[in-house]
Amino acid sequence: MMKPANDGPNVRLALKSDSTDEASSVLACLAEIEVLIKGTWAPNIRFDLHASPDLPIVTYSRADLQSSIMNLLFNARDAMPKGGVISLTAALFYEGQAAPNVELGVADNGVGMTRDTLLRATDPFFTTKTTGLGGHGLPMVMSFVHGAGGRLYIESQQGVGTTVTLRLPISESEA
Repeated sequence: MMKPANDGPNVRLALKSDSTDEASSVLACLAEIEVLIKGTWAPNIRFDLHASPDLPIVTYSRADLQSSIMNLLFNARDAMPKGGVISLTAALFYEGQAAPNVELGVADNGVGMTRDTLLRATDPFFTTKTTGLGGHGLPMVMSFVHGAGGRLYIESQQGVGTTVTLRLPISESEA
């Protein structure tokens, strides 16, 4: 089941970032994340990074891009209490004659979400976690993606896992 994220303006306003846009290499951002993740995760979780070498330099908030990806990776990790595989993919995505998009996907083979959970997943303060903080990650990711002019998609099936896809536009000059 694929669900485009809620487009409610209240989330964007409530989670507006103070970060500034800057020219950033998507590959460099992903490499930094890979080093951090591989050095800190339990051995029962395998992390696979598949990034196309032709990813452009983009103009987004580098901190918000990395924070968004990290939020998705932590959600995926938390959805796999017995371990599993998390894949982070990044490639160019073309829609007709328009400039390409950068498509980033985080997939896990964890517990997945019920239909009701999937429908509320991007609601601020909604969480399925019983302890600790929760309810801020996906709304923050959605805020970043919408602020960049992109789209957020969530696909999940109970017992199979979840895939979250960020489709971020890039300009002709960046392509």
